[in-house]
Amino acid sequence: MDAQLGRWLRRLRGTATFIAVASLCLAVAVLVIAVIPGSPVALGLPTDMLTGWDTIRGIAPGVVVDPTGEVVFSVTDPSLAQRLLSAATSVPGLLLMAWIARRMATVLRAAQDSDPFTRWTVRELDRTAKITAFGGVAVWAITVVAEWTLSTTMLTSGAALTTHGSLAGWLAVALIFAAFGQLIARGVAMRAELDTLV
Repeated sequence: MDAQLGRWLRRLRGTATFIAVASLCLAVAVLVIAVIPGSPVALGLPTDMLTGWDTIRGIAPGVVVDPTGEVVFSVTDPSLAQRLLSAATSVPGLLLMAWIARRMATVLRAAQDSDPFTRWTVRELDRTAKITAFGGVAVWAITVVAEWTLSTTMLTSGAALTTHGSLAGWLAVALIFAAFGQLIARGVAMRAELDTLV
């Protein structure tokens, strides 16, 4: 294997390992903080569900609150349920990132140790693409439900259905993994064709 390619694979594997460890550490930290009484709980609530904007002081004439915007509110003495709901808005995404990064570190280690253009690499990239896509949809849904449920504990006028997390981001990353898998599959097929000609 080319020395420069080996260095790049080693750096990428180190980065993937760092992301996996950092994501797991952040997820654990968020969970630990969530069980501590009095931990902060904040959520952006849509302004169209709130009243009293006409009494706000300190703004210039002609300036109004954006009716399609959000205002972040904090709960002064959050319950354990509120703290866990707040944690549920970030922990699933962190865990999915850690899982994906660990899988990529494994793929990069195998590529560094032997040959990156193998059917095993193609299968692993395809699996990682599926995990990212389906896991991303699950994370997005969990986040939406957690934020909706948390908003019911903060609003007297109903519940706010917001989508702060981006489903498109997870799907875009899944598409990138699938595309790289197909590129490597083409490389494997071309190598097999060349071997039959030699």
